[in-house]
Parts: sequence; C-alpha cells; structure tokens
Amino acid sequence: MDFNKNKWKIMMLASIVLVVSIGIFMFTEIGPYNKNNKNNIVVEIPSGSTSNQITDILYKNKLIKNKTLFKVVAKVSNDVPKIKAGKYLLNQTYSNNDIINILASGKVYQDGIKITIPEGSTSTEIIDILISKKLGSKEVYNKLVQNPKEFYDQYLYLKEKDITSLEGFLYPETYYFNKDDSEKKVISQMLSAFDKNYDDKLKDRQKELNMSLQQIVNLASVIEKEAVLDEDRTIISSVFYNRLKIDMPLQSDATIQYAFPQRKKIVTYNDLKINSPYNSYKNKGLPPTPISNPGIKSIEAALYPEDTEYLYFVAKMNGGNSYNVEYEDHLKSVKEYKDERAKLNQNNNK
Repeated sequence: MDFNKNKWKIMMLASIVLVVSIGIFMFTEIGPYNKNNKNNIVVEIPSGSTSNQITDILYKNKLIKNKTLFKVVAKVSNDVPKIKAGKYLLNQTYSNNDIINILASGKVYQDGIKITIPEGSTSTEIIDILISKKLGSKEVYNKLVQNPKEFYDQYLYLKEKDITSLEGFLYPETYYFNKDDSEKKVISQMLSAFDKNYDDKLKDRQKELNMSLQQIVNLASVIEKEAVLDEDRTIISSVFYNRLKIDMPLQSDATIQYAFPQRKKIVTYNDLKINSPYNSYKNKGLPPTPISNPGIKSIEAALYPEDTEYLYFVAKMNGGNSYNVEYEDHLKSVKEYKDERAKLNQNNNK
C-alpha cells in the first residue's frame, strides 16, 4: 500500500517537473534570442509574404529560436493578417510577442533621405525643398507637375474633370526617398499619399456636394492659406461657399500671392488691380488651379463647411479671425485690427 502511494507521489512529482520543464522551455524559446545583444538588425518583409515565409526570414536572421512556437504565438495573437510589408529595425533582445507587435504596427524602418513637406506648400516650394536635398532636376519636376497625364496609369483620380496640374495633389507629410529615386518616383509617392488620405468617406461627401475633385482641392488650397487656427478652417470654408453661392468674388489675398514669383510680405491695394486669373478680387469663382497643397484638415473643411451666413472675415492679432455678415461690421473689424497692429508696432519700436 505504501509502495502504491509512493508510486503515485513520484508520478505526480514527475508530471509537475515535466510540465514546469516544458513551460520553461517554451518561455525560453519564445523569449529573446539573445537578451544581451542589442545590435540592430534590418529585416525586409516582402509584399504578400505568408506566415511561413515571415517565420523563415526571422529565423534566418537569428531573431527567433523556434519556428513552430513562433507561428503558434503569432496565431494566438491574431496579428499575422495585420503584418505589413517593408523594412523593420529589430534586435535579438525582442521576444516573439515584441517582434509580432512591431511587424503588425506598420512602423517600418526608414533609411532614406527624409523630406518634410509642410501643409500649404506650393509646388514651387516643394520642388525647392527636393532640390535642396539633391533629389532630381528642377526642370524635370516642373514638367511633371504641369503634366498629370504622366501619372494617369497609376492614379485614375487625376483623370477627373478640370485637373490640369498636380498643384494641390502633392500631399504634405514626411517622406523618405532613396538618393537615386527618379523625379517621377518622388512625385508618385506624394500622389499616392493623397490617394490614400482622400478616402471613400470623403469621395462620397464630394458626390453629395455635386462638386468635382478639382473644385474641392482648389477650395481646400485657399482655406489652407487663409487659416491660421484649426478651428477657423470650417468657418472660412463657409464664407467662401456663401460668396460662391451669390456670385461674389472670393477676394482672397492668398490667391493673389500665388500670382507672384515670390511671396510678398503684404498685399497692397495696387496688387488688387493686377491682371491675373488668380486675382480673386477681379475674377469670380475659384482660381484656375489650386494655389497650394492642402493638408487633410483643410480638405475636410472644404467638404464639411460650417453652416453660417458670414460673408466677410479679417485676421485678429491672436491669429484667429473676426467674422461678419454685413460689410459695415466688417469695416469696423478691419479698423480694429489695423489699430491693434499699429499699437503693437509702436510698442515694439520704443
């Protein structure tokens, strides 16, 4: 009897030892490959890679110890479908879970030339930024910007009504380019970013408004140049919609600025008289092309304007705007702004 009891105790103890050993083994196998080696390793996950192919890449780079267990962890995490193609910066101190999370996050490693395009930049300003980083020829960029047909095979949206230039569609964000990228490839990345950000929701809204893509981007480009604070974008949008509705000129200094080779510090009264299709004091409707490359907030503002009756706005010293329905009230706001500016200049000159 005692023998049988001891036998069961030994078997139970052996089972516990076995379970603990398996647990330790599995924990070790899915843990860091080498917790003391912090040297970074760049791995590239090709587009369309299967779970097996991803596992093989990581195993060959000595980032995981056990292919079978890695696939189990990946399946349990349910993150494999989220893994995105691209280069990733990993090292041997990462556990299987760490690696899966990084691959699923889409935070790819960028090792090219970093270029940041500010919102509201014109195509000329963007080209200058690219040239300053020794990325291509100014002449080639200018030809591409003026010839959307060069990109028809990649971006069908450029075939839409009235689009005669790429101005407005060079999406402002941070890019990474290789030093040997062609001008066309550089521009293509910006057009691709626009395509991704102008999603189905925005396209549906555009259809509701019965407007062309060119009209929306055109209006957004003016809003981008006029707005200083985010909260003003949709109100400025409403002012322009209200003016267009009653066939009133937009009267935007920003469109006149676009007509000049170099941006002026101040638009003067004489500037309002220039003969240019971009003079929105003389010409009704939207300018011939967008006057800048707007960010998503201005594009959304063009699609979702506030419901107001405002016809006028003028800047305030705090960066916002004063809005008015009546012209007489607008003149008062203009005077207040000029008085505040004069007072500030006077104090600064003391």
